[in-house]
Amino acid sequence: MPRLKGVRWRFCSRRDEQPAAELGKSFLRLGICGIEDWSGSAVDFVGRGFRRFAKANGADEANRVWAGELRIADYLYPLSEPERSQLEGDADGSIEKLFLVGEYHAAASMPIGAALADLEREHRFLPAAFYKILVHNLWKWMRVYDYSDAVEHSELWLSELDEDSEPNSVYRKVKDGLPPCLTTSCSVSENKARRILRETGSSLRSSSLRELVRHLLALDDLGRGSEHPWAGALIKKFPEIEELLDGADGCGPGCLISWHENDEIQACFDEEMRCIGQEGPLEPPIVLAIPLRGSVHQVDKAVKEVLGYAAAMLRSLARAAKIVEIIREIDDEHLRQHRLQPRIPAQPGPAGLREEQL
Repeated sequence: MPRLKGVRWRFCSRRDEQPAAELGKSFLRLGICGIEDWSGSAVDFVGRGFRRFAKANGADEANRVWAGELRIADYLYPLSEPERSQLEGDADGSIEKLFLVGEYHAAASMPIGAALADLEREHRFLPAAFYKILVHNLWKWMRVYDYSDAVEHSELWLSELDEDSEPNSVYRKVKDGLPPCLTTSCSVSENKARRILRETGSSLRSSSLRELVRHLLALDDLGRGSEHPWAGALIKKFPEIEELLDGADGCGPGCLISWHENDEIQACFDEEMRCIGQEGPLEPPIVLAIPLRGSVHQVDKAVKEVLGYAAAMLRSLARAAKIVEIIREIDDEHLRQHRLQPRIPAQPGPAGLREEQL
């Protein structure tokens, strides 16, 4: 659920309240907060308005699939009380910026193989078009782990194997496992993919596939013009961020796109996730700065831009959640029809993948 983090809720110091008060004034001017939200604390004031804003833009719907949070914070990473005290002691003057930080605590599992097979039966280029537009849009809001990441991981480890072990290795199966219907995906441009989806979507025989394409086209429209705000993009404007990012140990993905549950892609994913974050905190996948200094017009303009991205992200994730749910339903139906056992671990792995049981 979207929330504030890094500004303490109890025993708030003057340093805590000051940036929240500056942001709160902008929220009030922009209509995010109202006078009735005031309870005596600027932190609570901003929190109420932001939670209501997030809910109005689809946070509850997004939370059905995506495990994470969108928060306003004064630091990129969660800090212990001693770490916070040290940083505040070293800091000179008041806080001049806050951050909108998006993080994922787990990767949502998307076993897409059965859905691609159904799409291919409708139109031979439809799977490639669907996959290209889906991944393109998800990357605007998260790091996506899919076939390409698994290939990179497998090739790294294949170079370490001897000739006798290589043929039977799971790493060899990764590259060989690409569905034939996606071999043309590289030659399908985004514009051509969109055209294929629009031309075929309404005439598909399956109602589930019609819904799938309809939601994807809506997702594409919602994210139009948005770009992924990596933390590294802020270094030029805020050089002090570079030191924080240098200590990060990778960036956690928001979703895992595999062909089937527990396939070779997921095996590579699980290996990578066991190592990530061991040497330091994970880099937040979404970071936008909220400047608190400048004229009223400048501050409100910056806040409005950040909230515009947040609204687009939440609405897109709410729509993407519907896509994931349909893909899972198609996969479940495939398992039932072929009388296969669901290949979902009884206990979630370290990455906290799809937790529900069938």
